[in-house]
This record gives sequence, C-alpha cells and structure tokens, in this order.
Amino acid sequence: MLAAAARHGRTRHGPLLAADCTRLPLPGASVHGIFSAGLLDHLPDPYAALREWARVSAPDGVLLLFHPSGRAERAARHGRPLDPADLLAEENLRPALERAGWHLDAYEDADGRFLARAVLRRRTGGGSGAAQPARPSPAGASR
Repeated sequence: MLAAAARHGRTRHGPLLAADCTRLPLPGASVHGIFSAGLLDHLPDPYAALREWARVSAPDGVLLLFHPSGRAERAARHGRPLDPADLLAEENLRPALERAGWHLDAYEDADGRFLARAVLRRRTGGGSGAAQPARPSPAGASR
C-alpha cells in the first residue's frame, strides 16, 4: 500500500511510514495531525494508541477519528444493536481522549459518517511530556 501511495506522489509533503500505532518511531511533539480511519475499533489496546498519538503530537496537534459510516449504520449492517460500551460512543470516547491528553471538540455520528475531532491539551512544564488540561480562557477572551 505504501509503495502504491509513493507511486502516486504521496511523499511530496513528508515520508510515508508503516509502524505499530502504539509505538511510533517518531520523536515526541513532532506531528501536527493524525488521521485515523476505522482503526481504533480494531486495536487490542486503543487507549495505548490514543496515548501514543498524544506523545508524538506537537502542541497544536489535531486528531481526527473517521469512519465512512456511523455507529448505528455499522451495527445494523452487522445485525446487532448499538453497544453502550462502544469506545466510539461519545460518552465513552470523551473520557478516553481526556485521559490520553486530548480534548474532544467536535463529534458527529451520522448515518453517512463518523467523525470525531480532538485537540491536544496544552502541556505544562515539568519535563514529563504528559499532556495537562488547558486552563480556561478568562471571561470574554477569544482564542
């Protein structure tokens, strides 16, 4: 797949990489965006992936979780009801992202697509590299 992408010019903006998404061979704070299409549900430890993606993301990092069909549509296609324990359910995804250092700022679970957008929470000093919650802006301040 990577060879085909390279043949189609997909290396113009950066190198292509095949790696374990829970142990990326990248330095911390080196990636500005991560796009995950239909992956999280298939990982043995999706929380490890969320933490690793936070580790490699720059302070302005954005995470997009995408699937070309919504959760209800996928459940119906497989002949099962929606699972309340599904990681991609907003009430499960939001705290999972927060624990990994992300803030969920957009969530859409429609028949035609699933899309969640999270931003990396601002890091504070201390050298641990762990993401910390962003401090709220003063009243009336714009971002």
